[in-house]
Amino acid sequence: MKKPILEVKKLQVSFAKEEHQITVVNGVSFVVHSGETLGIVGESGCGKSITSLSIMGLIPRPPGRISGGQIIYNHMDLTQLSEEEMRDIRGNEISMIFQEPMTSLNPVFTIGRQIDEIILLHTSASRQEAKQMSIEMLERVGISRAEQIYHSYPFELSGGMRQRVMIAIGMACQPKLLIADEPTTALDVTIQLQILDLMKNLQAKENTAIMLITHDLGVVAEMCDRVLVMYAGEVVEEADVDDLFHDPKHPYTIGLLLSIPSTEEKKSRLYSIKGQVPPAGTITRGCRFAERCERVFDRCLEEDPEIVKVAENHTCRCWLYA
Repeated sequence: MKKPILEVKKLQVSFAKEEHQITVVNGVSFVVHSGETLGIVGESGCGKSITSLSIMGLIPRPPGRISGGQIIYNHMDLTQLSEEEMRDIRGNEISMIFQEPMTSLNPVFTIGRQIDEIILLHTSASRQEAKQMSIEMLERVGISRAEQIYHSYPFELSGGMRQRVMIAIGMACQPKLLIADEPTTALDVTIQLQILDLMKNLQAKENTAIMLITHDLGVVAEMCDRVLVMYAGEVVEEADVDDLFHDPKHPYTIGLLLSIPSTEEKKSRLYSIKGQVPPAGTITRGCRFAERCERVFDRCLEEDPEIVKVAENHTCRCWLYA
C-alpha cells in the first residue's frame, strides 16, 4: 500500500468581488500517494488550477484566500505556513509545471540562470556545481545540445523545448510531488507524446508523485492511475482510471466520455453536454450540474448531494446513488 504524500481536506477557496466573497473551490478533498499519477479533469473554470495554486501557496492575496480546509504535506498543514516556510517547500519538495512556458520563463534571463536559481536556493551547491547539475538536468529531459541551450534565452527555443526546460526546472531538486498544469497544451501531437513519456520516465526513476491537471481524457488514459473529476468547484467523481473509463457513474463524467470522438463509430454529429458551466457563486442550492443533467429530478434542484461510495475505490457526488 503506497503511503499518502499529500492530503487535501475540504479545501475552500474564495475570491472577493466588490463586497461579496465568491467561492470557486468548494469542499475539495483528495489524496495523492507516493509514486502515483493522479489526474484532475474538468472543463475550464471548474477549479483545477486554483486547487493546484492553493497547494503551492500561490493564490493571489488579495483578492483570493483559502477560506477553509487543510492541505497536509509531511504532517504539516500548508495553509498555516508563512511565505518564508512555503519558499523552503516550493520548488524543493513540491514543484509545479505551469500551463504556458513562454509566460512562466523569465524572458530576460538565460535558461541556465533560471535552473541554477532553483538549485542554489534549495541546495548547498556552488555556482559551478549548479551549472553542471543544470546541464545534466537538461540532458535528462532529452535536450541534446544541453550546454548551448543552457546559455540560450526562452525566445530562442520552440514550444516543446521550453516545456522540457519547465520540466527540468520542476525536477531539478528531485521533488516528492510534481504538479503539472496542462503540460501539453498548445503542443503538437508528437511533442505531446514525447513530453508525457519524459514525465513517466522521470517518475519511474525518482518515484515522484504527479498531479496531472488536464481536460484531455486521452492524456488521462495514457498517464494516470486515479482520476478526480471536477465540476463548478466541486469533486463529482473519483475512481481508478480503468473504472472511470469503463464504468463512469456521474452524468457529467458520462457526458465527457461520450464527447470523445471514436475511430470505430461514424457519427454525423459529436455528442455535447447541453448548456454552459454556471458562473462561480451563482448556484446557492441544489446540484451544480442539475440544469445540464439529462437525469435530473426534483431533489437535485433542492439539495446539494454528498460524495458517496459506489464501488471499491470509486466515489460519486450524485443523488442517483444516495
